[in-house]
Amino acid sequence: MCHRHPAHGQIPKGPRRSDFVGPRASETARGKAPRRRDSSRSRVGEERQRRPAPSQPTESRSHSFAGPKGVTRRDVLKVAAAAAGLVALGPIKGIVPTAYGAPLTQKRLVVINLFGGHDTMNMVIPHTLTPYYERRAAMAIQASDALSLAAGPGTSAYVLHPRMTATQALWNDGDVAIVQRVGYPSANLSHFISQDIFSRCVRDRFPAGIPSSGWIARYADRNAPTPLGAVSLGVGRPLDFVGGSTNPFLVSSLGGFRLNGGSGTTHLHRAGTAADILSGYAATGTTKEARDALDQAYQLADQVQDAVADYSSSVNYTYVDPDTGKNTTPAIARRLQDVARLVQAGFETRIFFTGYGGFDTHGGQLSRHATLLTQLDRSIGAFAADMKAMGVWEDMVLCVITEFGRRNFVNGSDGTDHGHAYCELLIGGGVQGGAYGPDLTEADLNRNYPLHAVDFRDVYAEVLDGHMGAGDLDYVLPENTTASPLGLV
Repeated sequence: MCHRHPAHGQIPKGPRRSDFVGPRASETARGKAPRRRDSSRSRVGEERQRRPAPSQPTESRSHSFAGPKGVTRRDVLKVAAAAAGLVALGPIKGIVPTAYGAPLTQKRLVVINLFGGHDTMNMVIPHTLTPYYERRAAMAIQASDALSLAAGPGTSAYVLHPRMTATQALWNDGDVAIVQRVGYPSANLSHFISQDIFSRCVRDRFPAGIPSSGWIARYADRNAPTPLGAVSLGVGRPLDFVGGSTNPFLVSSLGGFRLNGGSGTTHLHRAGTAADILSGYAATGTTKEARDALDQAYQLADQVQDAVADYSSSVNYTYVDPDTGKNTTPAIARRLQDVARLVQAGFETRIFFTGYGGFDTHGGQLSRHATLLTQLDRSIGAFAADMKAMGVWEDMVLCVITEFGRRNFVNGSDGTDHGHAYCELLIGGGVQGGAYGPDLTEADLNRNYPLHAVDFRDVYAEVLDGHMGAGDLDYVLPENTTASPLGLV
């Protein structure tokens, strides 16, 4: 039975198989799942994820350009190729008007994916259960070293990893929910297959009337059909965004979102020249669609670069690494700061998707995991401070997910192997803080790994419905079963 704890009356050494397992784009348009292999047999780089080639406008003999003097068809095609390669516009027919101003108080969701399969049992620690210490041995986090969760919503069943001081402070404010035993039916321990299930939010086959697609693509089609309605930052082209009719904004970083090559005045000159070329052409048919699409792309690039240039914050996303003593700004901090830039600039984004890797901790886990959790904690802490300074924290929910948890016991390489159910964090001013889901028991810990009791799609459904006010929920999440919501938001 799912419940929450209402305290205080408030509702690596050893072999390293893969440091990062990232999102994979759709490999087929026919709705069939491609063959997968367990990524523990290969190393997958964060910036080398498989993605489809960007769509580019093609020359057609049935249409002609009437260009300004001195400008050739080749000039336009070169500009088109450069723009399409960066902007990833997708099918021309799906282009819609560029970004418009949105109120800062718009409800937003930020999904942070911890790629590789996160050992959440060493993040939210069941310190009262003897098997945790027996089976984890030297890799167990001692309760005396961990951070108490007795304040705020209050729970005595768990303590927090000692590196997560910012998360503890947010918990004390009632802004953190921990949801135990999150997963899906018929566990699959392959990175790629489990990631695909999370990306599609469909376990096996799509129901009739719903195309093979990612859940964010379906959400955008029905609830946010503008270029920045849904945004992916720093994680390539995840399957979550594939298959819809709208064109989501997919970018490595906002600072790099510009015309291919050049910087500063060189970039501005090239962008201005491209805009002049595009505006000077009279075109019809497909070529007009291509011209209009590219024109919108340059407008969008200008708006994004304005957001980067105009961003102002007193919050510092750089921190002193407790292991090295040096200043560091990890990838996840830079990506969350990009989210902050878009929010402050008034873009209409409803869902942001980002993450980082390294959580496939088959060996030497203890120190590696501490570093990864420090990066997560400090980055979320800085982002929360930024959102509070903007006055929008109450409109934010962050979901911290992973494709699966880890085994209950330490392996022969001082790490943990693939498991299934994990502990999900929901963080934000829009969250009803507390501990949710069935508590872990000794029987759970005496298994190879905990079995799922809360479907991850039901967590999404609560957030989309209760926080975002999303429409067509059965289309976006056709397998959600939220007859008895947990009360997370």
